[in-house]
Amino acid sequence: MSEDPTAIASVGSDSLANFRQRVKGTVCRPGDPGYNLSKWAPNSTKPSKVIVTPAVTEDIAEAIKFARAEGLPLAVRGGGHSSSTASATDGLLIDMRNMTRIRIDEVAKVAYIEAGARTHDVEVETIKHGLGACVGACSQVSIGGYVLSGGMGYSTGTYGLAADNLVAATVVLATGEVVQANESENPDLLWALRGGGSNFGVVSEVVVKLHPQRPDCYAIGMDISISSDTVVLMTLNTAYFYVPDKLSAVVESIQQWLTVRKPHEAVELRLNLDNDGKPTVIVTGISNSTKEEGEAAFNRFQDIGPVKAITVQIPWQEVSNLANVVNDLPGNKLCVGAHIDVFDYEQVQKSFDALMQLAKNAPFSVLIYEFFYYEKVASVSLEAAAFGQRDNFVNVICGAFWTDEAFSSRARDECLKLKEVVSGSSSTKAQESLGYVNAADVYCAMNETDEYARKIFGSNYARLQQVKQKYDPDMVFDRWFAIRPATKST
Repeated sequence: MSEDPTAIASVGSDSLANFRQRVKGTVCRPGDPGYNLSKWAPNSTKPSKVIVTPAVTEDIAEAIKFARAEGLPLAVRGGGHSSSTASATDGLLIDMRNMTRIRIDEVAKVAYIEAGARTHDVEVETIKHGLGACVGACSQVSIGGYVLSGGMGYSTGTYGLAADNLVAATVVLATGEVVQANESENPDLLWALRGGGSNFGVVSEVVVKLHPQRPDCYAIGMDISISSDTVVLMTLNTAYFYVPDKLSAVVESIQQWLTVRKPHEAVELRLNLDNDGKPTVIVTGISNSTKEEGEAAFNRFQDIGPVKAITVQIPWQEVSNLANVVNDLPGNKLCVGAHIDVFDYEQVQKSFDALMQLAKNAPFSVLIYEFFYYEKVASVSLEAAAFGQRDNFVNVICGAFWTDEAFSSRARDECLKLKEVVSGSSSTKAQESLGYVNAADVYCAMNETDEYARKIFGSNYARLQQVKQKYDPDMVFDRWFAIRPATKST
């Protein structure tokens, strides 16, 4: 990449050189080797003037102080697996990709995890001790952003949200001060970090509870492969794959399973186009159990008569890799979540029809209905943590994926149209929800006002404003559902 002098005009060369000497990690500007803006969704990047890849917590403190001294806005990128610009900036970007150390305290059953570690890395380390953390279903998501904003996954039914399992954190504040947040030190900050995201500082390490974990589980999942000409090919590594005429029966089977499901079981219903451009229905899932118990739970989907059905007992550390190649899908991406409390064939068919309209311009688009056992999450009081979404809704990910740049200007509106159809049969509260916070990419970086932050945090917002006033009164951290500091009139 050639250097653009205008991109670094506001950063003095002397101050940058001095800054580099104070940092153990790397400091890059446009044109430097290692300058890397890449994210899962290329449409969600910005041309950063400076990218700092810290090696230690002190590097983060230096980066924050340098950015403030130079008048540069700040953003933090963890795994880069987001379709929003909340983890991008035209100022200084802190890239956590090299802070990935993981330490297991087997006696205390906790893990000390640097914020840049990916969920798969965490599973690999914890299972060595017969333990598991609450991590998500995507191997490339970093643990920092996942935990701090909520965190749902295959362990949610048994152990709850990742945020509810956060024990402590190391946080670098807007002043560059490094503090601990736990039950005895800065407990108000710990409360805010359990769902309040990146609003209060840069978290360099989280300490999370670990739980007993069997070595393998029963899986029905999906892989996606990419050909050289970017055509999507479904290889269906493990899945139940149906023609659209089976949709009614699939929905009915999911409804029946929901009446008897166990906390350690999870199912996803995926709707999209196959490699021939034909509508297809896919059921994936996990039973954190023996093969026999998994078959007993999921054989109902086999009885419908899928075109193809492949299931397998897999090592637990491979769960987040089941759909790993989806991370290499080509082109631009934009996601938004929809909450529903009505799930029936009529609702799903309307949503499928709307998805097919979107797919005319964004052919890789997808709807994913996530049936995680949510009772554990809903049983926690709303006041117990900053996380503001305790209603027992089903989350649906509405994903627009496209390669035609001409569609980019319309993507947000089209994505929101799809969300409206998906939640259209549900209660008013579900329809007005922004969807699961970690899928609310359409909204999270729209911070001209705090309208969306108020919606996402609900009745916890006023308390979060007090914490914001204490730890970040100047709103240095304002990229993701930015909370306004409390004022005397708040």
